[in-house]
Amino acid sequence: MSEETINYLVYDTEADAIARADIEGARRGYAYHNTPDGVTRYHTYPQKTLYNKYALDVTEYELTEDEQSAITNSVKFPTPEGP
Repeated sequence: MSEETINYLVYDTEADAIARADIEGARRGYAYHNTPDGVTRYHTYPQKTLYNKYALDVTEYELTEDEQSAITNSVKFPTPEGP
């Protein structure tokens, strides 16, 4: 059994990453973008990296050529803190 490769775009700010996620949600026609009571807005949501940047899983996104050339498969995330 092989693992699926996850493609990420990494952004300097959370706001930039969320803006890109919002564009994809609109492209997919998620309810938030079409109805007053729609709740689904994002296909994926950015995660903070170990280096204080924001990684957005874009594996299933429709990407521009510039975005395709900026994809990375290697992102380090902080270790979750235990109780």
